[in-house]
Amino acid sequence: MKLSLVFFVVGMFLLSLQTAVLRLLPFGPIVPDLILVLCVYWVLYHPSVGAVLGSFTLGYFVDVVSSPILGLNAFAMSLVCLAVYLSSRSIWLHHPMVSSIVVLLASLVKGAALVLVWVIFLTVERFWMGAAKYIIMEALVAAILAPFVFALLRRGQGYLEKARVNAS
Repeated sequence: MKLSLVFFVVGMFLLSLQTAVLRLLPFGPIVPDLILVLCVYWVLYHPSVGAVLGSFTLGYFVDVVSSPILGLNAFAMSLVCLAVYLSSRSIWLHHPMVSSIVVLLASLVKGAALVLVWVIFLTVERFWMGAAKYIIMEALVAAILAPFVFALLRRGQGYLEKARVNAS
């Protein structure tokens, strides 16, 4: 449970980085989804109830901070957790390339869930022109950043485990 709390705190940091700093960079509307990468790592390497609740809560916080509709990202992150958990049961190789592919697919699942909810509940005038392009671009950016974020999370987790052993 302590590890889940640490991941949640890291998620809050990544949320502030994603919504405050990365939106200012000159990439247009494409912002790397660091929360998605964290949640994929969390569910892939430490599947637990804490990972599911943390992913849902971080998705909800993304909604509160940057989405006009509450619950949209929370729903999408819950769906991503389910997809990653089900796929992680059959993935035995934890290579950076495989992790990038899992992040890419998870980002596409999130994008599809957002589009589905958007189409059901909101207007779709001129929606399809940009939706597919931005979903694919954000998925590629998240997949490219995933190995670096995963490496940082593994290193931080290693430091926590060393500190726990030294404290014992």
